[in-house]
Formats: sequence, structure tokens, C-alpha cells
Amino acid sequence: MENRQNTRVSDVPANHRLLAILAADGVGYSRLMSLDDRQTVVSLDAARAVFRKHIEADRGRVIDMAGDSVLAAFDTAIGAANAAMAVQRELDGSMAATAPDRRLRFRIGLHLGDVIEKADGTVYGDGVNIAARLQGLTDPGGITVSESVHTAVRGKVGAMFEDLGEQTVKNIAHPVRAYRVRADFSAASPSPSIGASAPDSASVEGVLDRRQPDRLSIAILPFANLGEDQAQGFFSDGITEDIITELSRWRMLSVRSRSASFRYRGMAVDMKLVAHEMNVRFIVEGSVRRMGDRLRITTQLIDAQSGNHIWAEKFDLNAADIFAVQDQVVRTIVGTLVGRVQASDHERIRRKPPASLAAYECVLKGNALSWDDPEGAAEATRLFERAIEIDPGYGFAHALLAIMWSKKWFDDSSGSDAALNEAYAMATRAVKLDENESTCHSILAQVHLDRHAFDLALQCARRSVELNPTNQWNAADMGSILIYVGQAEHAMIWFKRAKEIDPYFDAPWYWYAMGRGQMILHRHEEALATFDHLPTRNYRVSALVAACHARMGNHERARLSVSECLASKPDFSIRYLMTKEPFKHPADATHLADGLRLAGLPD
Repeated sequence: MENRQNTRVSDVPANHRLLAILAADGVGYSRLMSLDDRQTVVSLDAARAVFRKHIEADRGRVIDMAGDSVLAAFDTAIGAANAAMAVQRELDGSMAATAPDRRLRFRIGLHLGDVIEKADGTVYGDGVNIAARLQGLTDPGGITVSESVHTAVRGKVGAMFEDLGEQTVKNIAHPVRAYRVRADFSAASPSPSIGASAPDSASVEGVLDRRQPDRLSIAILPFANLGEDQAQGFFSDGITEDIITELSRWRMLSVRSRSASFRYRGMAVDMKLVAHEMNVRFIVEGSVRRMGDRLRITTQLIDAQSGNHIWAEKFDLNAADIFAVQDQVVRTIVGTLVGRVQASDHERIRRKPPASLAAYECVLKGNALSWDDPEGAAEATRLFERAIEIDPGYGFAHALLAIMWSKKWFDDSSGSDAALNEAYAMATRAVKLDENESTCHSILAQVHLDRHAFDLALQCARRSVELNPTNQWNAADMGSILIYVGQAEHAMIWFKRAKEIDPYFDAPWYWYAMGRGQMILHRHEEALATFDHLPTRNYRVSALVAACHARMGNHERARLSVSECLASKPDFSIRYLMTKEPFKHPADATHLADGLRLAGLPD
């Protein structure tokens, strides 16, 4: 394959260009031809159609399809990577019913580099040769990329990468650093034939987990460019692509791919028809409009089942800053979208008879209950246990059950750590079952913290936000952990970030954790204002409010809060509470305990 770019060089004008090159080759093609030449040709033609469809959908162009190979060029590495992953997903799904030894599989190599492009569209040079050599390093059904591609797409496509180190390849003067795309390219559901069109997911992390068939489905239509500025058009496409990529980090969502969504680019569409064609429940649409030196981005979330507009928002920013603030805008849109999608589905589940709930819906309903209410906590525990009975491989359900065991340990004044040990077992199991679910890592971090394993807690918390930086819950969890390890000031930044990601974020534990951090920073008036956001107070909140009032000299208010605490938990003691508060630094624990004593709570 590496020699075909050299044809007819002398008589065709050429120029140098920076392009992303996709090189693919069939595996065992000759063997398959010897076994069944007719079926192999049919499979090859169908595979070529798959390649052509996804290459064109991601704004690439096919250069050559000689024999069982494919050569294509893209203006961007992101387009090449998305096309390669979409091809491998669809090919894998279409071959599910084919015997393993009869499957026509492809290796794909990607490289971003300088090539010589001739007027007739053909390309040649080291840029092409490197892509071809990377293809040769690849496992059947896999993708290998160069360092230039890895640098360009890292964090922008839903994939993880394994560094293969520097590789010495034929006819290339210098070693090439290669990265293997680490992903499960199995399709959400097998297609009836290799050439059939099937719904595809957004990215490697957006591939539908076979253990979680009921995830919420969502499509993001291309944001409309309402201006005439071509650069603004690229920006609106970039916003759409970034939202798709970031939403794909959420394992609760099944996000349709860019290639599926961009088929509707520039079209006036019927939302219910689009939802039916893409097999989704939620649709996101938006627009970008320039108004003088200002840029307005609008977006809205639509429930395709009911036709209701669940959420709409607009973002105004300086046109000169559009690329500088693009990541912030995307994070806010994504975080708010996820929060609104969950809130909408919570309402749906509340109206559904409990007997009909499957594993995912058990988790959703349990997650929507008030865990501060004993009855709510007991029902949530039952629902999480039921979810695991239905689906023993459901990692997220194990993680949520770990929280319930942790809460049981916190409220247990017997001194036993049995419940905490059970929480640890559940949280560890959750991560093993679903290592790409960011919330599983975040919950394991909290359990490590309760066990005073501070370094492990920070390690897991960092991993959770690396996996999904647009998850407002994980950002707030990071803040909560930082309070206990002596970084309360830094924790405030993470609490603020959670609210920036989703302005609607209003979880009671968020306000409790932030108020506790403000107390450690001796900002007792701010802490009281934060605690006022809580809809109800449990005994722990009442105790902290009492300490704040006592520190400020409001002794009558402190006394009332003490009475409120003891009415809720008559056996409350400062000693009991402090055995559960995992402060790394004794000075922080002492400050809290002294405030509780000053309020008049029993030792």
C-alpha cells in the first residue's frame, strides 16, 4: 500500500499540506478469499461502504480503495479519529453473527503530518507512509495513532490511549512514537448486515455498556450559525463536537455520534421524527449569533417523548474571547444538560409503578430519594440492592450502595467498623466492574477518606475528575475531600467549579460540605449563610450551626440549635462525632470540636 502514492508524479502539479491521514488494511483477506471468494467480495464491498460513509460524515475524503486497503485524508485529526472509531464500531457490530474465522477485520493507522497533495487529489510522502506503518502495528479491529494525532485529539475524543513507545518502522528515518486506542469498539446492538445503517454512539466512552441497556439516549444536533462569518461557522461546529465529546464521558448517557448528528446539519427538522430516526429520547439544539462585538450562544433541551422543552439558556460573551472561553461554555452547557436530564427522568420514574422498575430505574429512583430521611435512605438501599440482584455487574449500583453503608457507619455510635468495611468492599467492587465510570472512583475516594487513607482518597478523586471533568457531583466531592486533608481554601475553588458546571446544582450535601469547609477556614458567618440553603436540617447540620453561632457570640441561637440537634439524636456526643470526622490535621479537628463545646453540646 505504501507505494501507490507515487503514481504519475511527474505530470501533475503538487503542493505541501498538513493533513490527517487514515490508512487501513484488511486482515487475512487472501485467506478469506480462498475459503469463500464470493462472500469475501460482498463483505469487502460492504466494508468499503462503511468506510466511505464515516469518512465523508467526518469531512474527510477517500483517496484510494485499492484491493482491501483504504486511504483517506482529513483536515483535522479529530475528524480522522472520530471516523476511525465509528468505522470499527460499525464493522464490529455487523460481524457479530459471523464466525470469528470468517470475519473481515481491518487495522487502522492515523498520522497527522506534512504530505504532498497533487491537483488530482492523490497524496504521497512520509505523512502517508507513517500512517501505513502504524496500521501495520495495529491489532485486528484496532486503531494506532502517531504522537501528533495523540496530541491533537487527547481530551477531545472519547478515547483513552496506551503509549507504545518509539517504534522503528520501515523506510522512515526516525523512530515514530505510537499510541494504541484503548476502547471497546463493540457496537450497542449488532447490525443485520455489514452494510446496514445502525445507530452509533458518540465515542469510545459513549459505547453502550452491555450491562446497562437502559441508559438515557440523547442526540446533539449541529448548532446553527446565524451569522455570515465563516469562522463563526467553524466555532458553532466546534461547540457541537465538544458537547458530544464531553457528554460521552457520562456513562449514564448513550450519546449519538457526531457523524449521526451532523446528517441533519443545515436542515429544518421535525424533532419527533429526528428522535425516531436516531432512536433517542432527548434532543439538544442550539445556535450561535454574532451581535456587534458580542456573541450569543443559545441552547435548549427537548424531551422527544412529550415534546416539552425541559431547559433553555443563553450565553453572552465577547466575540474576541470565543475560543478562550469555549471550554468553559461547553462545561456549563454539558453539566447543566445532565442535571436537567436527570431531573426530568426522576419525575418520570416517580410516576412509574415500582414493580415495573428494572436495574437502571431502581438506581435512578433510589438516587432521587432523600437519604437524610431514614425512610428514604432505607428505600434507596432496598432499590440499590434490587438493582444488583437484577444486574450483578452494574458498577454504579454497587457504588451507590457503598454510600448507604457509609452513611449507616457514620450514624452508628456502637464503635463497630463493620458497615464501613462493607462500604469499602462495595466501592472497590464498583470500580472493578466499571473502571470508566467516574462516579465509582469518586465514591471510592470518599470511602478511603472515612478509612483515613488520605493519599488513596486524593488519588481516586483526581481520577474521577480526569475521567469526567464536566461532572459537577465529582467536582463537589473533590472539594469535600480537600477540606479533610487540610486544603480547605483549595476546596472552595472546587465547590465554585461545581456551580459553574451546573448553575442549577443544589444537592443538600453540597451545601453541607461547603459550609463545613467555611467553618474550618473560620468563616462562620459565611458558613451560616451556606447552611441556610439546606431545605431541612439533620442532627449534624444542627450541630455545626450551633457551633457557628457560638463562635459568633450568638449564644441564644446556639442553644436553640443544640436543642434541635439533641431532639433529632438524643445520644449525640462530640466524641462520637469526631471519631467519624476524618481530618488529617489535628488542628482542624480541634477547631471544630471546640466550637461544638462552646455551643454547649455534650462531650
